[in-house]
Formats: sequence, C-alpha cells, structure tokens
Amino acid sequence: MKNFLAIALLILCITAKKHHKPATGEEVQTNPMRQCLYDKCGDHAINCMQDDACNETFDICIKTHGPDMKIDLFVECTANNKVASAFVDCMKTNCLSFAPIMRFFNKRK
Repeated sequence: MKNFLAIALLILCITAKKHHKPATGEEVQTNPMRQCLYDKCGDHAINCMQDDACNETFDICIKTHGPDMKIDLFVECTANNKVASAFVDCMKTNCLSFAPIMRFFNKRK
C-alpha cells in the first residue's frame, strides 16, 4: 500500500506542478515509470485516491500478496473495484515495459 500511496502522492505533486513549467536548470522528472504514470494514468490515480473502496482494495491486495506482487496478481486482485481496475489497466497498458527496469534500479538502492 505504501508504494501505491507514494505513487499517488507523487502524481498529485506532479499534477500540481503541471501548470508551473520548470525554469531553465531546474530538475526534470527522470524516473521513466513515474513519468509514464503521470503522463498516461494520472487521472486514474487521482480518481483512485479519492475512492475509499479503491484504497481498501489496494490494502487487501498488499496484505494478501505482499508489496512486490506481480502485475497479473494485482490485476486479478483489483478486478472487483472499477476505479482500481481502471488504474491498473492503464498501468498495464502504458507503463508495464518499465517495471523490470525499475525493479533493477530499486534493488541497487
């Protein structure tokens, strides 16, 4: 759940900064997974954060399968919640190709 809350919070922060273009020399988002989530799935993430049932669904998924569950289990686990399912489908469709890269970099930290 912490991972999803962190992603959702990041998306909110990025969305808030969306209307403020970075000045020359400012740091730009370099995490491809987060950038993909922001570009492609930001609306779904915001909708999910505002939905209590969606957050509860994520909590249950994390407790059942652990924080490092594979996307297939995550899709199956969130299928009973329309909002969570829409967010996961968006992630799966648009950003799944970045998952192995991000796992590699997360292990190196």
